[in-house]
Amino acid sequence: MKNNKLNFLYTNIGRGHPFYLDGIVELIKAEDRFDLSISDVFESSSDISNLSWQLARSLYRIGSTDSLVGRMYSKLRDSSDFNRQGLAMRIMGRDIEKKYHGDSAPLIVAHPVLVGILANRKNLFYQHGELAVPKQAVVAGAEYVFVPTDKAAEPFITSSYSSSNLIVTGLCIEPCLVKQAEQAFNIRMSRLDSSERLTGGFFSSGAEPKPHIEKLVLATVSVVKHGHNVILFAKKTGNLASLIKREFENRNIELIVVDDKSQKVESGSSAVLCLYSDRKAETELVCRFFEELDFFVAPSHERTNWALGLGLPMFILEPAIGPFSPLNREILLEAGVAESLYSTEDSRQFGNKLNELKKSRKLQHMSESGWEKQPITGFKAITDFLVNKFA
Repeated sequence: MKNNKLNFLYTNIGRGHPFYLDGIVELIKAEDRFDLSISDVFESSSDISNLSWQLARSLYRIGSTDSLVGRMYSKLRDSSDFNRQGLAMRIMGRDIEKKYHGDSAPLIVAHPVLVGILANRKNLFYQHGELAVPKQAVVAGAEYVFVPTDKAAEPFITSSYSSSNLIVTGLCIEPCLVKQAEQAFNIRMSRLDSSERLTGGFFSSGAEPKPHIEKLVLATVSVVKHGHNVILFAKKTGNLASLIKREFENRNIELIVVDDKSQKVESGSSAVLCLYSDRKAETELVCRFFEELDFFVAPSHERTNWALGLGLPMFILEPAIGPFSPLNREILLEAGVAESLYSTEDSRQFGNKLNELKKSRKLQHMSESGWEKQPITGFKAITDFLVNKFA
């Protein structure tokens, strides 16, 4: 039995915030120095508190749509202030506060609402992995805040934190991608400078908003029509997977379907659909295929880090949904590592645009602009901090 305990509390709503705990947990487990307690808000709540979290998860999914309820939820989310505990936060936090009130072992969270609920608890650590820092993310009450860059630290310092409470970590990128980053970049640059077919990775957010999956389907077809390869990652039970299967079948385009248990697909397959059931399976698939990717298409959420740290050109799915995405987009465009797919017509013409960008060497420039400009070992920096402080 290990003497030192670490607590991790997930929201497990969406992919972004949970992802920023996954990398820490993976590396902390490898250290084998702590007794880990890993839970989420659903496991830690009951009755009306649990129902409130289920409602929050439902609203998150609806909030990605263009429905009236979705637009209302987006406005509500944009005006949220987690520094003030209203009735909803008190209900959501009732059981969580009880569970962790008497536990002084370090507790790591990645969602601002949990910082607000547990504010001023001893040894509360807030992992803010995103480069973007909207006002909703700046919540007082954590002992330390992990941020990826000095720029991301500024809003916290301007608010209520001292610089000594901010730990600048570098970009938080999946450990398995960090291991292969340099080799993948060199292989990518070689392909971009050759006449080889390019391969793109295509991703939706966990909520699979309709405007995004429509653009993804059109863009994948266009890329294949213009002589390149696509690897699309989708939930097994989501709308994206069924739409892409139907579209490729209607167009008589061969589509190879794999999951995390399938053998590696031989290079030369023009269209691969990777199906996953959870975040772990998705990460395993991405790590398997990463060296094959020359660009990727995704919303400007947590994968923003790939474009800025791994030298992988990004094409941003519009519209930018939620408080983080527009700010991440600004960072990407300013760095010269991404372009936006604004309309369905942009997606229909994407394969042609890809060829133009390759011919003009813009793709090569986008890749070079995102390589070795930022440290990419943020998860290791956080792990080292926790080990040095508590092990």
